[in-house]
Parts: sequence; structure tokens; C-alpha cells
Amino acid sequence: MATRIKPSPNSPKKIQLERISHVYLRHIDPEQFVRFAADFGFIEECRQGEAVYLRGYGVDPYCYVVLPSTDGKKAFEGGAFVVKAKEDLDKAMKLPGATHKDLSHLPGGGELVTLSSPSGGKIHLLWGQEPRTVPAKEPSAQIQHLGPYNFPFTKARKGEFQRFQPGPAMVHKLGHYGYLTSAFDEDLAFYLDNFNLTPSDILFDPNMPDLDVLTFLHIDLGPEFSDHHSIFFQRAPPGQGNVMHHCSFEVTDFDTQLIGHQWLADKGYTSVWGVGRHILGSQIFDYWKDTSGFKIEHYADGDIVNNKTIVKRQAAGPDTLSIWGPPLPASFTGAS
Repeated sequence: MATRIKPSPNSPKKIQLERISHVYLRHIDPEQFVRFAADFGFIEECRQGEAVYLRGYGVDPYCYVVLPSTDGKKAFEGGAFVVKAKEDLDKAMKLPGATHKDLSHLPGGGELVTLSSPSGGKIHLLWGQEPRTVPAKEPSAQIQHLGPYNFPFTKARKGEFQRFQPGPAMVHKLGHYGYLTSAFDEDLAFYLDNFNLTPSDILFDPNMPDLDVLTFLHIDLGPEFSDHHSIFFQRAPPGQGNVMHHCSFEVTDFDTQLIGHQWLADKGYTSVWGVGRHILGSQIFDYWKDTSGFKIEHYADGDIVNNKTIVKRQAAGPDTLSIWGPPLPASFTGAS
């Protein structure tokens, strides 16, 4: 019987991740997805061969790589993380099955090392990429003027107006992705032993208190704060393993998110769940189904944590997922 998750302290022997960067997904009809992506708030940066590179307005030259399907089916090809130093790529290359790729022909350049977890899931490690220059203020295609919020006892916006226009919720960056794995314990050991990843929250089966079924992992930067989770793992039900649950992208604020929700709804896309407020991580969430059937999320106002944050462990259940929002769809916890 599986036991509780056992995180190990960070050490110089581990590969040191700095931040999450981008994801790779194969689509049945890439051009159809690229049209959806524009409505979702991505910007097309470039095309190289059959790949389309999409970005947000953050530091990453691209945060989503669109690839064509090779077998008529959609597929998740893993997520990429920026490492702190070239030495971290050297550590990765010593692990079984590691492969190296030169990215000098792509926006930002750099080098990439790819590893496989015990379940076959891929993680890509990026170093040497030149970051983008970010705007001085978060851009939003739909906000004409946005001053501070006026609260009941504090009216900071004086003589200035909130004015909006319809448009996509412009993407800032990749925030996280989730993975259903049939080798939950083995995959967790691989990620926790080899990288500076550590749990923020852990959920266990309420009928089997020693059986952990889901964990949110953040990048351990010591006293420096990082997102509540950059990746999460869920113990897969029989027959549903080794697939992405969803990938998630940050937007500026609640207004941006709601206007983006309306934009996608008016275009006829399929809403999965939202808008609502998560409990673990606190994000305001909005999940959609893209044109290939992947779940994809906009989020705003997520928590950040550091090595002083207390890791919580609790029973899994609907009451751990949202404090407000539409009812949880029965299919939400399954594969994308």
C-alpha cells in the first residue's frame, strides 16, 4: 500500500529550477487551435517548421508550443522549466535517458535537456534563453482606463473612471500544469528527489487516510516567494493515467478574466468550469475546452509561498476545490 508523500529538503545536488516557462501540446488541427489561442489571449510569436510558438506579455519568449498530431490524436508533450545555472543542465544530463537540444534558432535561444519520469511523462529544462523585456504596466486589450479600486472606506480613484471594451483576456505567462499519473508514488519520488520542488498542499483519500491522491508542488526558492504551484500530480483512476489534466495561464485581474470569459462564450467555445475562486492556491479560475479537447485555464490572483509556508494535508473532496463558483462538473477531475 502506498504511503504518505515524503518530501526531501533542497540541496545543491538537486537540479535547481527557477521558474516555469512553457508547455508542448500536439493538436489534431493546429490551425484551428491557433485561432482559438488568439481568442484566449495568446500572441503568435513565430513559426518554425510545423511548430507555432505562442507567447504572453511576460519575460518568456514563448509559453506555449503548438505541435501537429502524429497519429490523429491530441497529446501532451510535457512542460519546460528555466534552471538557475548551466551546471543544472549538466546534472540533468547524468540522469538516465536525458537528451540535449540546441535552441539557438528559436526566440530567445538557449539549450534544452529533456527527461522522462517513471510514468513516461516529459520534463524539459531550459537554460541560456534571453528573456523578453516586459511592459512597465500590465497590458490589457480590453481596459481603456483602470485606476485603483474604490472600497467602501477608501476611495483612492478620484475623478478617474473604469472603462472597458470587449476583447480576449491577454495571457501573462504559463502558471502551472497538472498531470494524472498511473505511477503516482514513483513520479513524485522522481520530481521530489531530483528537483527543488516541494509540496504546498497535499490531499489524501478520505477513506484511506494514508493514501495521498493529489499534491500541488511549488519551486523551492528558499525565502524567496514562488507561485503556490507550478505543477500538480493526481493519482489516476484505472485506465486514465499518464495524461495532462489542464494547463493554466495567468491574466491581469478579475475584470480582465470576466471580460475574457464573455469573449470566449460569445465566440461559441465550450466552458468547462468557472468563473470561480479556488481554495487551495486561491486563484480565481476559468476553465475552457480548446478545439482539440484539452482543458485550459485562465487564472488571476493566485497565492505565493516560500520555505516558511506551512504545508497542509487534508482529505480530498469537493469542499477543497472552490469557495464560490458554478457547481463542479462531474468530469472535471478526469483527464483533459
